[in-house]
Amino acid sequence: MKKAFMKGSFTLFFYMKRKEGCMEPLRILMLAWEYPPMMVGGLGRHVYELSRALARYGHDVHVVTVYEEQCTTYEKVHGVHVHRVAVDYREKYHFYEWIAQLNKSMIVYTQELCKVYAFDVIHAHDWLVAICAMDLQKQEQLSLVTTVHATERGRNSGIYTSLQWKIHMHEKELVTESNVVIVCSQFMKDEVVRDFEVNSDAVIVHPNGIDQYFFHAVTPSLEITNHYNLVNRLVVFSIGRIVNEKGFYTIIEAAPQITQRYPQILFIIAGQGTMLEQYRAAVQGMGLQHSIHFLGHITEEEQRAFLQRCDVLLIPSLYEPFGIVALEGMLAKRPVLVSRVGGLQEIIVDGVNGFQMQPGCSQSLSEKLIWIIEQPKIAHRVANKGYEDVLVHYNWNEIARTTAQTYEKAVQHHKCGG
Repeated sequence: MKKAFMKGSFTLFFYMKRKEGCMEPLRILMLAWEYPPMMVGGLGRHVYELSRALARYGHDVHVVTVYEEQCTTYEKVHGVHVHRVAVDYREKYHFYEWIAQLNKSMIVYTQELCKVYAFDVIHAHDWLVAICAMDLQKQEQLSLVTTVHATERGRNSGIYTSLQWKIHMHEKELVTESNVVIVCSQFMKDEVVRDFEVNSDAVIVHPNGIDQYFFHAVTPSLEITNHYNLVNRLVVFSIGRIVNEKGFYTIIEAAPQITQRYPQILFIIAGQGTMLEQYRAAVQGMGLQHSIHFLGHITEEEQRAFLQRCDVLLIPSLYEPFGIVALEGMLAKRPVLVSRVGGLQEIIVDGVNGFQMQPGCSQSLSEKLIWIIEQPKIAHRVANKGYEDVLVHYNWNEIARTTAQTYEKAVQHHKCGG
């Protein structure tokens, strides 16, 4: 990894340079293709929460992201400068070409922005902003920190097409050119070190977090109960991109066995994605439309209301670098059932603060879900432990503090010509 700091000697230099709690404010340029209200997955939520937590610490944070209709091109929200860049190429169905045009637009915009602000560090979020991030790093001689939220190889369980190979090479180049790489779990650190052949000392784990006030002023559950006819239903809620890696087909496979025992159960699955209509057709074909509802896009208020209303939060992913929605379920004091994969198995300890199932196994899903339903006292106790854990271990203020220290290490090392 280019200019990656070495563990030990540089850490010592950092602490000689600054004392704990005496860090000077940094001017941070974040690049992310997702940012509210444009939310596709967990990346947008991560950038939103991290940026405003950094701003609360007094850092000057600028986020450059995609322009969305009904948004302004610039606004300051929760202390964060948000710059939205329009993309000339509007055909999002050709996603790779659209991302290339987004980077071109970002380069033009950020070059002008750098004439006005003297940034200390660039923070890139995934390969989708790689071209702009690396161009700026070279032109402005800035330190580059990259967060790898997921990898193309991991999402697809391998590289099989020319497009996947192109994305993989973007990821590898961005990681190689970065001064520091941040990941959200030990699982992701192992994946990045293995797939991109980088020094493990230069890959730092900072978990995702959740705002403890996430459910403040949420639309009352009664509204979604009436709107979606949830009265007297046992609600199992899932949310995510409707793609293969999220494992939602496992729910369809498991539903016949579960509904036979609990006819009142209702699986609510929210989100958009390439497999949405295929899954809806499968539900219709199996006669499960009374028991499984793929809602498509829902509002953020509805998402939070469902999390509070549901009886169980189910995350059946086949691949999951972290899984922010698990934290949301824990904060809502819901029993959380997750696949034993990726970062999810680092968050959830089976039977302690949540429950685990075998990924892609409908039988495992059925058995675990039925057990949770039939053991309400234990499920309640486990859910309360999850709530306690999420407040202690996944606090955005603490994550922002340690992330700022990582920035500072990278900046100081960059200045020293490392």
